[in-house]
Amino acid sequence: MATRQIGGWLAASFSELTPAVASSVLPRAELAVHEACMNVIEHAGLPADATIELSLELSPAQLTVRLVDPGEAFDPARAAVLTADPLRERGYGLTIIRSLAAMSYRRVGTTNELELRMEIGGEDAR
Repeated sequence: MATRQIGGWLAASFSELTPAVASSVLPRAELAVHEACMNVIEHAGLPADATIELSLELSPAQLTVRLVDPGEAFDPARAAVLTADPLRERGYGLTIIRSLAAMSYRRVGTTNELELRMEIGGEDAR
């Protein structure tokens, strides 16, 4: 899947949610997943033929998206939290993701696994 297809993939996955909940969650989820993918593409040193695997779990209370890539190890918990700087134009990807989702990371063999979790509204979301 290309990064431009993330929104459609997420929207299709939200078909069981109420329209109000889906429209509230989709923009946040799309931005968080897109930023995570772009960070991998730009910074992970991926092999030329590499792909980022995406998977999704949706419960009444939580959305979980997993990204798996064969890039260089990178633990986002060790990255600095950037504060706003009017002269800085780039580098806010992790800050944006952290503002939208809880993150967990682990290295499994030669792959990175990043999990993004977002609360979505409980039992009344469906």
